[in-house]
Amino acid sequence: MDVTGYDRRALGVDSPMYDYYAQKIIEKTGITSGLCVDAGSGGGYLGLALAKITDLAFIFLDQSEKMLERAELNITNAGLKKRARTLHADVHKIPLTNESVDLVISRGSIPFWKEPVTALKEFYRILAPGGMVYVGTGRGTPEVKKQVEAKREELGEKPHDWEKEHHHMRGIHCDYDGIQSGISIANFRLNRGEDGSWIHMWK
Repeated sequence: MDVTGYDRRALGVDSPMYDYYAQKIIEKTGITSGLCVDAGSGGGYLGLALAKITDLAFIFLDQSEKMLERAELNITNAGLKKRARTLHADVHKIPLTNESVDLVISRGSIPFWKEPVTALKEFYRILAPGGMVYVGTGRGTPEVKKQVEAKREELGEKPHDWEKEHHHMRGIHCDYDGIQSGISIANFRLNRGEDGSWIHMWK
């Protein structure tokens, strides 16, 4: 994977998409303070977008040391060293105590989880009373996709750059129906729409 290219695009061309989902997370959860875990964070792009419009503190959690190195750099560049840190860990076994987190977010990493139900149960375990989980996949609404395309033209990116940089993701999908039928958490909702599929859980 071209980490530098991925990071450049996420912070540039794809920034309208992350800004959109950050705003949607606030609308769906109402949580703007406390501790947030960005699970499968990569370079921290969703959390960074959310940090701009909230008072949340962040833990950027990922299995990739290379992506976490990029997240550390992005945290520094965004002036968030007092509010954010990285955590090298597996979403299936998170080294955080029970009921210690107010919000868990993730975009685009679910298809890579070996056991999504196990990961979601881990999120629920670390969730404090009143806390929420909002995780899913998607690339925004049609309007957001237009904004991304406009950003691409502004920055001079080629249309096929994303495909080249993400060739390893082709054919990877998430069985949301299987997750919904396999999870035993009552406070669970699966939302499907033009902006993707998203799981909402609360405690």
